[in-house]
Amino acid sequence: MQIVWFRRDLRLEDNEIVSRASKDKQEVLPCFVVDPWFYQQPEISAARVRFLFESLKNLDANLRKCGSKLYLFEGESVEVLKQLTRSLLELGKQPTLLFNRDIQVEYGINRDRQILDFYQQHNLKTHIGLNHFLQEKECYETLWHDYHSYHKKPIYPTPEQINTPEYSLDLAQLTIDGLIQKYSLSAQAKSKYFIGGEDNALKILKSFLGGRYQGYHWKMSRPWLAQQGATSHLSPHLDFGTISSRTVYQQTKDLEQKLSYSKYKFSLKTFLDRLRWHD
Repeated sequence: MQIVWFRRDLRLEDNEIVSRASKDKQEVLPCFVVDPWFYQQPEISAARVRFLFESLKNLDANLRKCGSKLYLFEGESVEVLKQLTRSLLELGKQPTLLFNRDIQVEYGINRDRQILDFYQQHNLKTHIGLNHFLQEKECYETLWHDYHSYHKKPIYPTPEQINTPEYSLDLAQLTIDGLIQKYSLSAQAKSKYFIGGEDNALKILKSFLGGRYQGYHWKMSRPWLAQQGATSHLSPHLDFGTISSRTVYQQTKDLEQKLSYSKYKFSLKTFLDRLRWHD
């Protein structure tokens, strides 16, 4: 069976580990760990926490459409995943852990190393996917080629069905509503310019490519116009992985190739240049 550990990849479309885990009707346990470390960081704001919770709620809803659900745990990530794995072993399972590679601070690097060591010690398999473009080894000479090669690869489709049985786990779980209620003070935010979730990310991309992109090349540097919708408004979605940069890249390139008006094409070219900065 497969444990899909969501991190900053809160989507089903174009998600390597979701696609890989759900093949051949394998058992899949999708999970997210609410790690207190996240909430202790000085840059964490109420808006950021609210966006995360909205994204988790939408991810759970989309998983349920596929016959699955999101298992929510709370605690230090290494200990939670160790407990989860032990619990599944006691049920006679041989779990494989799948998660996507990401750019990490020291905490994340050490966390991932400890978890991989734990799985190796127990002779259990792991698979590390790609959430967005990353070079295995930094090589400036091939960077441009590698970036475009990655973004031109076929997108992983959203699974129609994900096989997630009910597991009797010796591990405390949270519900989405319970999570929102528990962190209610953190979840309150004055502004709602950005609403989380994969469904919203896809709607925003559609809106941007539907016409908002026009004039992007000069409007992007004017904060008031940007706030009114002149920019893509995809930045938080790319950051939390509710949409993949590859999805954005391919849909933007498709539109660019259909256009004949040079200024509109230049707006999209400018946007694609900015998108590359994200990676």
